[in-house]
Amino acid sequence: MLGRVLIYGALLTWAFVCLFPVYWTLTTSFKVAVDVTQGHLIPWLDFQPDWKGWRSLGLSPDTFLATSTVRDEFLARFQNSIIMSVGASLLAIAIGALAAYGLSRFDYKFLVWRNKDISFFFLSQLILPPVVLAMPFLVLYKELALLDTRIGLIAIYTLTVLPIVIWIMRDQFDAIPTELEQAAYVDGCTVCGARSCASCCRSRCPAWWRPSSCRW
Repeated sequence: MLGRVLIYGALLTWAFVCLFPVYWTLTTSFKVAVDVTQGHLIPWLDFQPDWKGWRSLGLSPDTFLATSTVRDEFLARFQNSIIMSVGASLLAIAIGALAAYGLSRFDYKFLVWRNKDISFFFLSQLILPPVVLAMPFLVLYKELALLDTRIGLIAIYTLTVLPIVIWIMRDQFDAIPTELEQAAYVDGCTVCGARSCASCCRSRCPAWWRPSSCRW
């Protein structure tokens, strides 16, 4: 009983830590400058919520239906931010997963480099100060006409987070036993001789449904 209480307490504490930034951001949008600087946290107890910040963007209930160039500009920029952040995240996960899986499951040799050296090389890119790459990327993007474009920003954001994705996902793949992957493959069908995954065996072997003939 005590162990269960400790587990629930730890989960609730972790949930609070993860959700507090969201709560802080949401409540701050309803604060005035004085409430922000004084660190008030609880609405209606520490401070009185106000629509002033939302009203300045034309997003308050009394201004939402009115014409507002500020709101249109804000929503356009917000849409661009969503597209670029989601696009860069998905692209980084897709590329990083492939690289991380390869480093986790295969042994590579490039001159004197091995898998650990290659992984450290990816991670070492985070040590390099971004300001060092600012001017080269500016010249490169100018020549490629990628300045102030969604594609250009998605590419630069992907390159920024890619080392972290590879580092984290390689640890995740290392934690998965290889036996789980090998279990998805057959040793060889006694009828057609195919060595493939279960779905391929079902589609290629005429006797895939016979356990004694096709082991999948």
